Amino acid sequence: PPTEDTVTMTVTYAEYQPHVGDQDALKLTVAGAVQETGQVLAKELLVRLHTPELTLTLLGPAVVGEELPIQVVFQNPLPKALTGASLRMEGAGISCPKPLAL
Repeated sequence: PPTEDTVTMTVTYAEYQPHVGDQDALKLTVAGAVQETGQVLAKELLVRLHTPELTLTLLGPAVVGEELPIQVVFQNPLPKALTGASLRMEGAGISCPKPLAL
């Protein structure tokens, strides 16, 4: 009677990575049963994964009619190398997204 226990469980990136896909969330479900009564308990939790930020920096003056060099910084938080990554730039005066393969 009125006691409380805490159980800690670690979910590694290797375990959840194959199931995340393009989504940035995990849905966790915990279930348990009370042997004496047969009562089943369950709880769900939606965990939003934090996506890293892009930092944009102008590397020169912005002059109409001239090229504008921009530095984009992104830090990969994952324990493995990214493959097939690309950036797309859009803006006023750019007729279609300008892709850059990384």
